[in-house]
Order: sequence, then C-alpha cells, then structure tokens
Amino acid sequence: MTTTAPPPVPAQVKAQPHVVVRGRSIPVVLPKLGDPRLKLSATIFTLTALGLTILDFQVSIPQILLCILLSAVTEAFLTYRRDHVLVWPASSIQTGVSVGFIFRVGGTEHGDYWSLRGLHIFVFVIALSLLPKYLIRRNGRHIFNPSNIGLAWALLLIGPSHVFSEHLWWAPLGAPVLIAMAVILGGGFWVLRQVKMLPMVMTFLATFFILIAAFALAGRSYYATWHDGPVGGSFYWLTIALSPELLIFVFFMITDPQTAPKSPLGRHIYAVATAFTAAGLILIQPTEFGIKVAILSSLLLTCALVPWFERLATRIQDRRSDASPPPRSAPDPLGRRLVAAARQPVLVAMTIVVVGGLANTALLARDKDVVLIERELTPRAVQ
Repeated sequence: MTTTAPPPVPAQVKAQPHVVVRGRSIPVVLPKLGDPRLKLSATIFTLTALGLTILDFQVSIPQILLCILLSAVTEAFLTYRRDHVLVWPASSIQTGVSVGFIFRVGGTEHGDYWSLRGLHIFVFVIALSLLPKYLIRRNGRHIFNPSNIGLAWALLLIGPSHVFSEHLWWAPLGAPVLIAMAVILGGGFWVLRQVKMLPMVMTFLATFFILIAAFALAGRSYYATWHDGPVGGSFYWLTIALSPELLIFVFFMITDPQTAPKSPLGRHIYAVATAFTAAGLILIQPTEFGIKVAILSSLLLTCALVPWFERLATRIQDRRSDASPPPRSAPDPLGRRLVAAARQPVLVAMTIVVVGGLANTALLARDKDVVLIERELTPRAVQ
C-alpha cells in the first residue's frame, strides 16, 4: 500500500498564516490589534459583564454565546465558500454581541445565568440580522446595519407580549449606572476617534437633545415597567436623551463605517436626518417599547438614503467652492423611473424593509396592549 505525499506549500503561502487540510493550503486572515471592531466588541463585552453582575440585565450566558457563535460561524462559512479564505469574523461577532446585549425574551430573570429560555428566538434575530447583509446589497456593500435591522424587525414581528429590548434606564442613578456610562463614553471615544466619526455623533446628540427637550416641555410622557405612572417632565428628557441604550445606538450603530456616509458633510446630514427621524417616531409613542423601536427603526430609513445624502453633500460643497457642476442629462419621467426601480429586487427589498418598519413602528402608538404591558397590567408571555 502506497501513499501520496501532499504537494509542497508555496513559499509565498508559508509567509502568511494558513492551515493545511488534506494537502490544501487555506489562507487564514487574523484580526489586527488596531481593528476598531475589536475595540467595539471589547466595550460591549465589558458592558455585558456589568449587566450580568451589577445592572440586573435579564439575559443569560447561553443566550449571549448563541448569538456570538451563530453569527461568527455563519459569516466564517459564507466567507470561505465565497473567497476560499478563513477570515476572522470580526463584523459578525460584533453583530452577535450587540444582539445578545440588547435583545430580551419574556420570562428570563436576572441571575438565571444558564437559562436556555427562548434560544430559538435568538436564532431568529440573528437570521434577521445576517440575511439582509448578504441579500440586500448595493455596489458590493450591505445597506443596513446588521444588528439594527435584526433587532428592529424582530421586536416588530414578535411583539412586546413575548420580547423586548433592554430598558432605556438601566437602574436608579448610582455607582452601577455611572460605571456603565463611563464605559460607554470611554469606549465610544476609543473607537470613534480612530474612524473619525466623533463629529457625526456630536451632531446627532445636539439635534436629538434639543428635539427631546422640546417634547418634554410640551408635556409628552410614556409608560415603562420600571417606573410607577407616566414618565414625564425633565425625567422624560433625561431617560431618553441620556439613556444608555440611546448612547449605545449613537456610538456603536449609526457609526458603522460600512453603512454610514463616507464624506464628513454627508455624515453630518445623515446624523441630523437620523435624529429627526428618531424624534419624529418617538413623539407619538406612549410606551418605552415604542420609543426603543422608534430609535432603532429610524436608522432603517437613513441607511437606505445614504447615497442621496452623499449626493446632497457633493452639491453643497460644489456651491461653496463655486465649482461648476458637471452637466446632467434630463431625468426620465417619474413613471419610467418607478417601473425601472420596481424591476430591481434590491430596491424592492429596501422599500419593504424601510416602509414596513416605519409604518409598523408608527402603529405601535395605537396598540393598547403595549400600554397595558408597560403598565404591568398584562404580563409578558414566558418563552
């Protein structure tokens, strides 16, 4: 019986990390220590540890690990099938960490660290997060932030009777919340300084703070399970504008380099548009559940409009520099453009995601069952 020796590994392959499987050399791409996605994951991991210990998060270790492992294995497999390279799935790990950090299923109690409750629901959320990343693409890039679209649509499709996201206000203002806020702000500056998105974040926060302050002055309020009676007045502004969940959204979701505009001016326009969209959806919401979905759903619209923001930024910059814009041909009639758009599956899918998400978020404001759940007059179903 004879055996055939595997072919020698080329010298150029030996110089880079690789594994040999049945004589075939497979390149391995490992993460770089300076990768901002690693910094982001480290920040969320730290917050998750605080949530499991001192912040009373209603989530278990298996729920979190399932999100991370399922996301990582899925992206590593799909990347290998496409490129025949084993790539460290930094982006999908980030998606899994974010879902595990934010998403909750009814019946999970703080301290039940090994609960297997609702694992099938977490699988569903991860599928909603990753499928659009690979199926709804424009110019070789995904359009929607993966964890954002998965969380927004899972909350809308399943509903508050069974699932919810982490509370706007994690605990009474004290050492645990202050530590968490320090981690969010410190981690945010640590990550965003590298990708030069801090100005965009400041633009969003300035716009959003003013709008929510106006709502508070106008007497708006909402119900939440963690507060007796409606949340109104200055506490309305505080618990929304300075909510740790809102800061997570601002620092770590709208700043996704793959879905945000590339130009500085385009990013400012995008930030203002996201703040106005979120505030507009929040204005009509009488519950914490509705407010949290409103914040998430706002990014569905603005991610889809990123190319338009970029074109608008280019026109503004051309006018400021007195540069003559390139001649443009007359646009096709509106009817012809609509027909052409309807023939593009990506545009159809985008329209369904955005219009469906915004419409269903607005309808939450009229759902009396949500109010009963937030007032704890109707319990959530145990999964």
